[in-house]
Amino acid sequence: MANAFSPRPTGAEHDILYLGWQREAVEALGRLGARVACVVSSSDRFKPTDEGFDGPLAVAADHTSPESVLGALDELGLSPGAFWTVCTEDEFAIVTAAVLGSLGCRRAVSVAGALSLRDKAAQKRLIRRAGLPVAACVRVPDLAAVEQAVSSHGIGLPCVVKPPAGAGSQHTHVVRDRREMSATLDALAEEAGGTAGPWLVEAFVPGEELHIDGAVRDGKLVLASASRYLHNVVEVHRGRLVASATLDDVTERELTDAAVLLTERALTALHHTDGVFHLEAFHEDGVLTFSECAGRIGGGMVLEAVRGKYGTDLYDEWAAAVLDAPSPTPADAGEPRPGSFGWANLTAPPGPLRNLPTRGDIEARPGVVEAQLWAKEGDLVDDMRRASHLLAAKALVHAPTEEAARARLVEVASWFTGTLRGDERGCGDA
Repeated sequence: MANAFSPRPTGAEHDILYLGWQREAVEALGRLGARVACVVSSSDRFKPTDEGFDGPLAVAADHTSPESVLGALDELGLSPGAFWTVCTEDEFAIVTAAVLGSLGCRRAVSVAGALSLRDKAAQKRLIRRAGLPVAACVRVPDLAAVEQAVSSHGIGLPCVVKPPAGAGSQHTHVVRDRREMSATLDALAEEAGGTAGPWLVEAFVPGEELHIDGAVRDGKLVLASASRYLHNVVEVHRGRLVASATLDDVTERELTDAAVLLTERALTALHHTDGVFHLEAFHEDGVLTFSECAGRIGGGMVLEAVRGKYGTDLYDEWAAAVLDAPSPTPADAGEPRPGSFGWANLTAPPGPLRNLPTRGDIEARPGVVEAQLWAKEGDLVDDMRRASHLLAAKALVHAPTEEAARARLVEVASWFTGTLRGDERGCGDA
């Protein structure tokens, strides 16, 4: 049956319980010989079979809730101890996987380690203790406590208000001055459906935003790919393009080396010694300030950009870490591919999608090497300025330099927006 497990021997070496559904992750585990069972939320119950998964599948009310997953397993006479490990590539289920893995699995991520990759307040405490530059922050119980926290904890203005364990800049806002405070808090209450928290209030860090993506094994970096966003991600709320390009290998060597060093020290502080990571930092006047780090593959087309630049598939690295198998990236992997790989999330205005380009149309644009469609003609889309993961399509470009890659990303984003509007003049302000 599609919603039942076939019982497995307790402690079987390659019996893996995966929380949620991510085809690429499950396939990567399968390539290493793992037998995978999945627990999905009821809203996603048809996705695995629709995408070709024929392994054991169970449905829980919420795959990010230990209670829901344990209930689904108990119904079938199983427990987490029936599996070698519990894992996920879903950011919102990472702590759940660690909690369940601690209940009898032969291999498990520590709960404290998983929490350090999710809870931004806990994360920043560890980073600060390690002596790394990081913004001051405080957790508050509700939005009514935000304004007092700004003054009483020395955070000052501008500041950033966001959920302690959010993602994609959702419900994340910059408060630049006192005049913006009331309007921002009202907007957050409307977005989040109320003022209840907790919320994280942190000092605003100026500078350009970088992200570093890769894999770590036994506490040593296997790969670290440094990129620069075209606009800081929080600017998505102002309609700015969510996009990035890998740093130039030669002209930005000093910045790249500094980003790699920060990443090494941060991962050590967070006790993230095996797995993949997506770390963000701010750069100004030669100083790098830690922002946050996730124990997952970055969004957008980070996966494809890293694959194009370094020839490394981060899903294979993730699966190898889960199964305690050797890294698939050879120590003598050679030099990265010359030039810069960049990606952009292509968005659409609210309302029904009209004149949606095809994948081939996007890939025909100058410099574009790969495109993905995440919507279809006629879809009714919401305001995509709410979060960085809302999009209609994606584009990956390759260019001789970072500057050229950035220009190509702006061009394809402007063309895409113009096409949706029935012309090709573009928005001119990507």
